[in-house]
Amino acid sequence: MARTAGESRGWGLIACLGGLAVAQSMGCDPVEDDGNDTGDAGVDTLILRVLEDAGSQVILPALNDFAALAADLSGKAADFRAAAESGGDVDATGEALRTAWFDATDAWQELEAMQVGPAASSLTAAGGLDLRDELYSWPTVNRCRVEQELVEDVFDEADFFSANLVNSYGFDALEVLLFAPGYANDCPPQVPINADGTWDDLGEAGIDLQRARFSAVLAEGVSTVADELVTEWSADGGDFAALLANPGEGDSPYEDETLALNALYDALFYLEIRTKVYKLATPLGLRDCTTCQDDVEAPYAGVSHEWIAANLRGFRTLFTGGEAYGFDDLLLDVGHGDLSDDILAALDDADAAAAALTVPVDVAAKGDDTAAVALHDALAVVAGLVKNELATVLMLEVPSEGAGDND
Repeated sequence: MARTAGESRGWGLIACLGGLAVAQSMGCDPVEDDGNDTGDAGVDTLILRVLEDAGSQVILPALNDFAALAADLSGKAADFRAAAESGGDVDATGEALRTAWFDATDAWQELEAMQVGPAASSLTAAGGLDLRDELYSWPTVNRCRVEQELVEDVFDEADFFSANLVNSYGFDALEVLLFAPGYANDCPPQVPINADGTWDDLGEAGIDLQRARFSAVLAEGVSTVADELVTEWSADGGDFAALLANPGEGDSPYEDETLALNALYDALFYLEIRTKVYKLATPLGLRDCTTCQDDVEAPYAGVSHEWIAANLRGFRTLFTGGEAYGFDDLLLDVGHGDLSDDILAALDDADAAAAALTVPVDVAAKGDDTAAVALHDALAVVAGLVKNELATVLMLEVPSEGAGDND
């Protein structure tokens, strides 16, 4: 939560307290002693406030809101399936389902920038359970695999999700079923659904019916994982909010305050690694790539530009703590409100640039890309402040994937 006045200045740069020589070697400004030095114990208390509020006041409420939208999505998908199977109003129920998909995915795109603990990767994040990929696996997607599953018709079986890879289900698979145009599939001729003629045997009516049936299963799966995330964070479940807020205690996967704060910091890198690089630099051809224009998010639904704006909202909420205590307050209280102001100003510029991009990224890439490139450049400013100044001031470790990016 951005504020206009600090309650204490004491800590400053922790590294700068080790002596003038060290301070100068790191480019630090010496911190003047104003008689209100919080000391390490005071800093730990401030960090704990960030950790507590991030879980209980930011991530869990956002997950609750998302789970409600996911449940609505599942209900609308069930209605669509029932209409398709009974000869009911598929136009109205299909439109309601697509609207529910837009609402749920927009909420998830905010949470994409809050991947801490259960949603995050089990390979790289403490407490990670890979639940994000269960919901949305982009850029690991495979339209052909989704269409094979549509024909194979085993998606109603109880082990469907456990027996298949994440590129067969989730929001991205639902996008194929709900928004991919026409009745041709995306598989090469040698794939059995084409080589054996089983796709063509369905006919248009059969494809429509299978899309509706499969959509209902996938939407229910999304709702199930959304509820699982809420349970993992809730006090009556895994209580990950408490584990984050109490590092070094009980079953917390974080040994100390710094490691826990670094988990939040790692989540902020979504804006650089995924949004700036994968969602913009890659399809815009700003990276060394000859076929990148097709590597775009939401190619059938046409909301790639809107999801970037949602990523920015999620980043801002995690950084500020919303109405609670966030990184911006911590910076202010340790004497670096100027850096907080710089990051928030850069975010304002990025929001304005996102609002100016009024077409999907792939459309911009193949036409006038001025607004898209401007958005990329605005995100680069935010990313640079986070990677360099914020890491230095709070003594945080840049994630390995972010350390190597120079776009």
